[in-house]
Amino acid sequence: MGASEDIIHPHLYMTMSSNYLTIHLEQLEDFGFPRHNALAALGLSEDELLDPKGRIEAGRVENMYKVAAKALSDPRIGIRVGYKFRVHDYQKTGSIYSYCENIGQVLELNRRYQCLAVDVGLPEYRIEDGRHFFLYNRYEAAKDMHHVMGAVFGAWATALRWLSWAAGHELKEAHLMPRAPEDISFYKEVVQCPIVFGMPRNHVEFHPESITKPLITRDPAKLAQCVAMLDKVLNLSHEKEAFKAAIKASIQGAMAEGHVNLIVVADRMNVRERQLRKTLSQQGLSFRNLLEEQRKEVFQKLHAQGESFVSIAQSLAYNDQAAFNRAFKRWYGIAPGQYKPAQSEAL
Repeated sequence: MGASEDIIHPHLYMTMSSNYLTIHLEQLEDFGFPRHNALAALGLSEDELLDPKGRIEAGRVENMYKVAAKALSDPRIGIRVGYKFRVHDYQKTGSIYSYCENIGQVLELNRRYQCLAVDVGLPEYRIEDGRHFFLYNRYEAAKDMHHVMGAVFGAWATALRWLSWAAGHELKEAHLMPRAPEDISFYKEVVQCPIVFGMPRNHVEFHPESITKPLITRDPAKLAQCVAMLDKVLNLSHEKEAFKAAIKASIQGAMAEGHVNLIVVADRMNVRERQLRKTLSQQGLSFRNLLEEQRKEVFQKLHAQGESFVSIAQSLAYNDQAAFNRAFKRWYGIAPGQYKPAQSEAL
């Protein structure tokens, strides 16, 4: 499984696949949060979820969970959804794990393919002083995505607990980053092993014997089929990231020249506008979203360098200050005049 080291996990563009997000919407609806409310919090329409190749910004998903947590008066809704989620429900990226030879292989394949479902951190199987851990290293940019990270951890803690049990052992111990709530009974239900809160990372620890013990559901032939299919999808995902990097570089170049739109960017990329539109559609990407994202990234850089809002608006190729102010309100929910330097890290 050494090839897994070659996978590129983008730090600045954390996403969730539209298929994976759809399952979260279904689970939230079961908890009493209506689908139309979830879509409103995401800022998406039903049609925007239909593209099987579509990717949704993780920040939108976190916002959806924040709205749901408030509406349901449940600050732990993320991990509750994760606990209810079953990996075999999520197409081949879930069912592949039941075909593995043992838990060790499950953990290696999870590292390789997890980004196809959600990319907000790096799953890792690690041995330290003879102890076996599964941990989910967060990207620094994901530090405020508590609900999304809770949903991811809840799903995998539940799945790994089941696999460990199937291999003849319970999980040994779980470490969680949040401080211990007054009632930890739900967390105990999720991991069903001793829990330590307030730790520097989220992880679960296995009994060493369970890592290599053969799983009764293993199926080498079906595993090979799934690996071949997912490798193909993974390569397409890498192509998408390369295309996205190219178009964002062209957007930044167009901004520097003071005028940016799809026609200008297509010309800079030496392709026809129609061809660029088609490729964006095929990749499940939105030019408007990419432009917005690039402008926000450049704003943060220029603001950190002490540039004024007027100067930054010009550098981002906005036609007038009002257009910049509207964009700023979309990014941070406040007007530029209310923005404080410390917020650059927190928001």
